[in-house]
Amino acid sequence: MTAVQHARGGWWHDYVCPTHGTELEPRSGDTYPCRYGCRFTGEPFASAWTVYAHQAGARRARLLAHRYTGARARGAADPADRDEAARIVTEFAEVYADIAAAGWSTQSEPWMLRGKLFAQALTEAIWAVQLADAVAELVTDDTIRPALGAPVVTLLTGLLATITSARHTLVVDRNDPTSNYVAWIDAAGATLNRALVALGHADDGQDWVNRTFEHARLAIGADGWEWEGSTYYHLFVLRAYLLALRGTDPAALPADAAERLADMMQVLAGLAAPDGTLPMLHDGPYDRVPAHLEVLEVCVLAGQLWTDSPLDRVEAATRRCLGAAHDGLEDLLTGWFAGPARPAPLQGAAPSGPRPSVLFANAGYAVLRDPGDTWQAVLDAGPHGGSHGHLDKLGLYLYGTGVAWQPAPGVPPYASTLRRGYYARTLAHPTVRVDDLDQLPTTGVVEDFSATRVVASAADAIAGVALRRELVMTDDYLLDIVHAVVDDTAETGDGRRITLALRPAVPLSVTADGGAWRTTWAATRDGKPAPDPAPDAALLHGFHRATAPAVLLAGPGRGPSDDPARTLTIADWTVTGHEAWFVSVYAPGTAVVHDVILHTGAAGLTAVRVLHTDGRSTDHEVTR
Repeated sequence: MTAVQHARGGWWHDYVCPTHGTELEPRSGDTYPCRYGCRFTGEPFASAWTVYAHQAGARRARLLAHRYTGARARGAADPADRDEAARIVTEFAEVYADIAAAGWSTQSEPWMLRGKLFAQALTEAIWAVQLADAVAELVTDDTIRPALGAPVVTLLTGLLATITSARHTLVVDRNDPTSNYVAWIDAAGATLNRALVALGHADDGQDWVNRTFEHARLAIGADGWEWEGSTYYHLFVLRAYLLALRGTDPAALPADAAERLADMMQVLAGLAAPDGTLPMLHDGPYDRVPAHLEVLEVCVLAGQLWTDSPLDRVEAATRRCLGAAHDGLEDLLTGWFAGPARPAPLQGAAPSGPRPSVLFANAGYAVLRDPGDTWQAVLDAGPHGGSHGHLDKLGLYLYGTGVAWQPAPGVPPYASTLRRGYYARTLAHPTVRVDDLDQLPTTGVVEDFSATRVVASAADAIAGVALRRELVMTDDYLLDIVHAVVDDTAETGDGRRITLALRPAVPLSVTADGGAWRTTWAATRDGKPAPDPAPDAALLHGFHRATAPAVLLAGPGRGPSDDPARTLTIADWTVTGHEAWFVSVYAPGTAVVHDVILHTGAAGLTAVRVLHTDGRSTDHEVTR
């Protein structure tokens, strides 16, 4: 049985250990523990935990309602599922009536859209979608309708009023129609209105579904990315769209809206690592069960909207991550749309075959893959993207099959000082910083792209410094050439400290080899094998050489944001001067590089010769 907590929810991002930066563990009695032994009491943890409890209650009601109606269609329904779902809904109605009478939440911060049961109207909208969907399922059973009486109607109408007010504030007063909040407000409006109509009330006439299409036209770029360029918020918005469209006929979708939705799906398919893991570019949790559940819901619903959905590998990876933590809800969401799936305009290879490299021109992300699609490099050259962007222009992220060697690190819950204090900063990312300063907000430029090569630059990321990064993917290795040049040498004396960062998520060993360095990236986590590592992708070998005297300093540092207190070996590769060329060769599985020879001229580095361990050599000209 699920007991509904009779309390107002706060902001879930407050549920984070201020000492270790990790999301707190489930409440234990009156304390809120962290995995490292900390124990907290009182606010803001209590109100943040209440958000978790309310969201879990709404999910439980939705699970039971769908389980009951699905089983009823097969003649095997358990009335206990129906009755418990109805009890949760009616108890929430009682709690809402008590709390809503007190007006808006006093815990809301000035930047938030105020809610009543929660500090944020956004949180209220997400919760309302779950609860209203449960109601819409329950009312299909005539025996339970009397139990969903006036208190439930008051709950739904009250929530709809909050949502409508929040939308006006955001779209009209703040003139922010592209906000990801709008997508969820519209999804909540559509779901609440649908539930009220099922209870016998008139349609509110606000045409919430059409508003969803309007938002997609404004917020989704020509390359299919949600405008903020964050993987998490791309998923966040796509999930809201799919939830809002329940009961619509896929064939009746406006052509441009259907194209945008399909493009959003293609983004996920094109970005995913070979094993289906999604790189968490910019803001978003690196590894979190509720986030995995959201990804799974997107995959399941997308598979009903389009035939031949290319998200199978993403869904498989998500199910592996969830394991026993999955309660089965998403598998009950059958018949979500009122008609057969529509054909998806697939780009590139079929989902089951090797995927080609891909450039997302608007977001500025280039994904280079080896011919067998066994590992990939992601280069970030796009805009930082609103408040959810990171200062990581020309960052390089490396993923294999069953392992993320150098991934985008994500962020901890937003109330952690480490979100902006570390994880959004240049310091946390595998890119260039100068004099240990953060980069400036800017947009990079992809100068050239092909299936095996990308060249990108950033002229304004660091004041007085021009940056360029060139990647070349071969059958055996990835060649990485980073060039940084100080624009005005007259004002910099002996030069500036130019540093290229290596930021592994796995154990890293560094060994000096004459004037170069070798690195080994082991596919383990906390000393345990990574999930399902492919034999040829478990290790990554690096060979590193610079054109000027350099130091590659290995030392303790933070790993990805799911556990900021975990210490890993990271490395900073530094040249002090007016110009630096950093050349690395990365090879998965077997160390294939014997040496790297750098050819320089008056214009700097002109060519790179890679000497293979089998005696062969390969020459690469450097892009000017």
